[in-house]
Amino acid sequence: MTRQLPPLDFHAHVDPKTSAADMERLGAVVFAATRTLDEYKSVRGRDDQVTIWGVGCHPSLAEAQNGFDRDIFAELIFSSAFVSEVGLDGRSKVPMTQQREVFRSILAELRKTPRILSIHSSGATAGTLEALEAVQVKGAVLHWWRGTEAQTQRALDLGCRFSVNAANMKAASDLAMIPLDRLLIETDHPSGDRNSPAPRQPGAIADVEESLAKLHGTTTVEIRRQTWVNFSNLVDEVGVNALLPHPIQRMLTAVRK
Repeated sequence: MTRQLPPLDFHAHVDPKTSAADMERLGAVVFAATRTLDEYKSVRGRDDQVTIWGVGCHPSLAEAQNGFDRDIFAELIFSSAFVSEVGLDGRSKVPMTQQREVFRSILAELRKTPRILSIHSSGATAGTLEALEAVQVKGAVLHWWRGTEAQTQRALDLGCRFSVNAANMKAASDLAMIPLDRLLIETDHPSGDRNSPAPRQPGAIADVEESLAKLHGTTTVEIRRQTWVNFSNLVDEVGVNALLPHPIQRMLTAVRK
């Protein structure tokens, strides 16, 4: 079963103009994070078979934050299993008060309508955890997490999962306390895979799988299997199986056997 499962890239940025056929040629299942509600609107009608497009509102982009509308967000999430990229950014020029208001609004909607959620927390790990403690949601995945050991434990206690990329693996020991059943793998292309070997593209996660296998004393085959099991559990937790492309639904059926 595992050998038939493709790489699973939980967070990558993809040009919305990239064709579905080009995405399929990557040979991977890719979660494509959009940065604004308008960007998601531009891909909402696509019929991708192995790409899952997320509803995004990036905290570092003034365009995204200023253009956020809670009612529109609430309507858009009915067309996707995935919300990404959202959260807080301590280096953003957008005032943190505005970022918090937008993020809290997003969490409040996801508490009512659970979705797989990929969360940005760069430079704002403490604030991100405070928001998640205030409005607890299912399906939260901390993308490119760089919290302290104590913050990581808080996140684990909240039920969060973590998606890690090649940049994370430079300090792999920081990830040792995260159980394998809470891990997913991402490229965060084109940022998180800057130092990865060629080809640098969404879905190219072999280097991260190898690093995780060494860290946990297991094999890359087992890492691939476990990440798919983790994805399956995440889908079941938030109840979004029917919103996934049919080929991905079939892959998950194989995982669950």
